[in-house]
Amino acid sequence: MPEGPVAQVGLVLIAHVAALAEGVRTLAAQMAPEVDIRAVGGTDDGGVGTSFDAMLAAVTSVLADVAPDEGAGEGARGGAGVAVLYDLGSAQLTAELVLETLDPGQSDRVLLVDAPLVEGAVAAATTAAGGAGLAEVAAAARAAYVPTPAAGEAETPETPEAAEAEKRVEAEVRARTTLRNPAGLHARPAAALAHLVREYDARVTVGRPGDPGVAAAGVLGVVAQGLRVGTEIEVAASGSDSRAAVDAVLALADAGFGELDEETPAVASPVPPEQPAAAEPAATPRPEPGTLRGVGASAGLVVAPVRHLRRTEPRLPSTGGPHDPAAERRRLVAAVDQVNAELGNRAAGGGSGADIAGAHQAMLADPALLAGAEARLDQVTPAEVAWWGSVLEARDLLAGGAALVAERAVDVEDLGRAVLGALGVDVRPSVRPEDVARAVVVAEEVFPSDVAALGEAGVAGLAVARGGRTSHAAILARGLELPMVVRLGPAVLDVPDGTPVVLDARTGQVRVDPPEAELTAARRAARDLATGRERARAAAAGPVVRPDGTPVTVSANVGGRAEARAALAAGADAVGLLRTELLYVDRPRLPGEDEQAAELGAVLAELGDRRAVVRTLDVGGDKLLPALDLDPWRHGPLGVRGVRYAFGHPDLLRTQLRAVLRAAYGRGEVWLMAPMVTVAAEARRFRLLVEEVAGELAAAGTAFARPAKVGVMVEVPAAALVADEICAEVDFVSVGSNDLTQYVMAADRTNDAVGDLYQPGHEAVWRLLATLVDAARSAGRHVAVCGELAGEPDAAVRLVRMGVDELSMAPSGIPDVKAALRSRLG
Repeated sequence: MPEGPVAQVGLVLIAHVAALAEGVRTLAAQMAPEVDIRAVGGTDDGGVGTSFDAMLAAVTSVLADVAPDEGAGEGARGGAGVAVLYDLGSAQLTAELVLETLDPGQSDRVLLVDAPLVEGAVAAATTAAGGAGLAEVAAAARAAYVPTPAAGEAETPETPEAAEAEKRVEAEVRARTTLRNPAGLHARPAAALAHLVREYDARVTVGRPGDPGVAAAGVLGVVAQGLRVGTEIEVAASGSDSRAAVDAVLALADAGFGELDEETPAVASPVPPEQPAAAEPAATPRPEPGTLRGVGASAGLVVAPVRHLRRTEPRLPSTGGPHDPAAERRRLVAAVDQVNAELGNRAAGGGSGADIAGAHQAMLADPALLAGAEARLDQVTPAEVAWWGSVLEARDLLAGGAALVAERAVDVEDLGRAVLGALGVDVRPSVRPEDVARAVVVAEEVFPSDVAALGEAGVAGLAVARGGRTSHAAILARGLELPMVVRLGPAVLDVPDGTPVVLDARTGQVRVDPPEAELTAARRAARDLATGRERARAAAAGPVVRPDGTPVTVSANVGGRAEARAALAAGADAVGLLRTELLYVDRPRLPGEDEQAAELGAVLAELGDRRAVVRTLDVGGDKLLPALDLDPWRHGPLGVRGVRYAFGHPDLLRTQLRAVLRAAYGRGEVWLMAPMVTVAAEARRFRLLVEEVAGELAAAGTAFARPAKVGVMVEVPAAALVADEICAEVDFVSVGSNDLTQYVMAADRTNDAVGDLYQPGHEAVWRLLATLVDAARSAGRHVAVCGELAGEPDAAVRLVRMGVDELSMAPSGIPDVKAALRSRLG
């Protein structure tokens, strides 16, 4: 998009709390980065209040940066200047003192604007970004967030002239188009839309077809609709410029609001003002009586009675004075610090919950949570009420997003309850540990903290109405080997307490109150399964050999030292996938070369002389590292992820390669591979870069070890179909079965709505694997498979018979896979 006009108005935002002022500034600046916006919050010593000196410094600084409009005349109030917005009346009094201190030539260029702070700041910033003068910017702030009249209510014209203009309005024009920009109508595109429609004499609305729509000139209303990429939207306009306005909006949408890297056709078609209602979707077939179908999130088979986990809203103290906001803030900060310390101890302790505890620390550190609570603190609101209001706001915002984002809403509420607990609120669920031993716990959703507590209490299994297999609760359940089935639907909540059930997390089914003969058979199968698992663990340390004497390598997928130790305990022959991104997932910045080398070296040291395959940074898709500020659409499953991102950021990749080669010095055999390779040219480029980095280290006299083999992950169907070309460039290939399945089946593995199509064992996946393995064997290349498919015993046997050399899986799956291979390969 062409560059817009130069902003000639700056903003100073004043609030009694520093975090609130800075948060509003961040929001406004995101939509109008070209506008000079300063935040002034709190007292000079960091308390709640205002600071005359800070306000004066901010106003004079912005005045110095904003050049006067030479043609404005009369004090330049119609041109360049500073608009000052504030949260409370006491801030206004201080700001008035600041104006009295300024010289007349300066004070004439400053306006105090009585407007809602958040909405007013956004409206003022977007208006200033369009080149508007001071008076127009102030007017936009004052008019911000005016409610749209309810259905059936007429908008009263402000003047006779306006009433006359209403009579001359042309017929309403409507058109539809599909959003193409990666993140849909988020803040920046909504600001561009608002700028555009203000240029026309028309009232323009935008929304989903069939909905009333919101004013396109109102940024917050547009953003609140949550219109995402691929969503069909309807644009409507009335007024003398209605047709021109609609055409301009369609053109802006066709250009992706300036956020597209390349052109793709858009869909736009004028439609009549009234459309028939869409047909109701067909009802989902109900399962047969007695069987609930869901998705297995943590494998296992159990027979046990049901116990419900009923959660109630926390009992918060009542509002009403007097409360000292400063004292309440100190209580809240202390509680947050206490929970943060507890999470830090868990993260440092290793085990299956370490990574999740670290992720929760990162969430707790989000300044928006604390700022939202502080903004609610006043003389009648205690810390508990203010904090919980901020948590619920963040939870509901996440819950409305895509499946993977929505799963994190549970984590936010879990964190929120932990802080409430530190503030003295009883947040325990209604079921106590002594009630759930050897029972199947039923719940609408479970928190990560629930899983840990229930596991310690000896719960037999978990049957969850919602949730997903990628949720933190599911990850913890797998680490605890606690059988869990998710997405069972609301019917599971109707199963009475005490009802016997058979929970089969291998198939994702729950049988409710089956006949006694079926219960007896299921108990026998569960005992046999447990006995077999114990035998498999005892024998797991030994190797697996084919009848012809060639070995089969059974490896582990690990992400840190704790998992490396778990892999050895489970009998892993090697590490088939060392996920380097998990070392950095919760950090605000990526570590440097020395820190990466040290951490990777520590993981390799745990493995002794066992071989490890190190995968370079695999970001994007469902791995959005906070240090890289990745967009979930641009860097989504079909976007710039894996080696694509690494090639676009060569310094990041070279630093990591140097760290890996240095960490490999003096360790066991290290192989190196790149993720998300699609074509042979990418494999060749990666290998050449590894050679370049090795040459640099050698020339510098730095101790390092070249990788014994260089390979790539095959996760894209295109790569599997041209495996012969890729194998000509590398020493080995490793199939990422989880990603390969989602691309073959066109079913995002993090999206519950298409969970029934995400089938790692589908014949289409097997046929593609056969093509790949044949090509790799013909080229004499080592071929590995990692992910869910490799860890399923039946699939593992089929893969080895197909010609796969190595299987890599979660450590807990190794004993069962080795046992299956030994018993069935002969």
